[in-house]
Amino acid sequence: MGAPLVVRVGRGLQLTEIGQVLAQHADAIFSAMRAADQEVSSAVAQRGGLVRLVTFQSSCVTLVPQAIERLAATDPDVRVTVAQAEPVEARRQIRAGEADLGLLCNWDNEPLPEGEETMLRLDLMTDRRFVVMHEDHRLAGRATIDLAELADDSWVMESFRDRFTAACASLGFTPRVVATVDDVLAVEALVAAGLGVTLMSELSLHTHLSPGLVCRPLNNWPLRRTYLLLWPDRAQVAAVTATLRAIRAAARNLTAAGRAMGGLVDTDS
Repeated sequence: MGAPLVVRVGRGLQLTEIGQVLAQHADAIFSAMRAADQEVSSAVAQRGGLVRLVTFQSSCVTLVPQAIERLAATDPDVRVTVAQAEPVEARRQIRAGEADLGLLCNWDNEPLPEGEETMLRLDLMTDRRFVVMHEDHRLAGRATIDLAELADDSWVMESFRDRFTAACASLGFTPRVVATVDDVLAVEALVAAGLGVTLMSELSLHTHLSPGLVCRPLNNWPLRRTYLLLWPDRAQVAAVTATLRAIRAAARNLTAAGRAMGGLVDTDS
């Protein structure tokens, strides 16, 4: 590079200013190399190839199955593997090259997550947060519900619930969580049995709601944004391009169906 990249500090090494500049580009450089390797492999396989997708829970029962069905019809040589992960872990896998494509989500009042500045982000849709309760619940007849109105209820919640806990604290109460479950059907089954109430994304409820349950929009809660995340070079790989098309088509289909319910806003550009 024409200049020292590291200097010795005690028994260790430290990046020089030039080394730090180079390190900032390292992820993109390695991504381009991996993309080139995958594109060559795809060409050899007559436009087929493997796409490693990492995604969040509710998309696994909505967006992803529809996308895979479309892909099977339009690009049968493309193979997709699916791994479920929280956004922080999914983002790490994409940056490290352990996944080719990510379906992620964040809240529309949050800044751009750290580490996405140099990556390609494609918005798909937004959805709302819903209160899910037994049909006999005292608030089941309401059109919308405030979180404060549920201060005395028991809750069935997922493991990752920091935002929920913080929102309850800001309203002056600590939620009584009686079950921690990360499976959507298990959550619904426990709520239907009368164990408590829960919060679920509109995307989860779009395809399934157990008998005996009702869902109502939660007031004063930010919209959740669902988007695709990948290295720009990956978008040039034929198999990844085909998968992107299938996911975006599935998102448009879900959005069109969701408009009749007054939700699921399309943000695909």
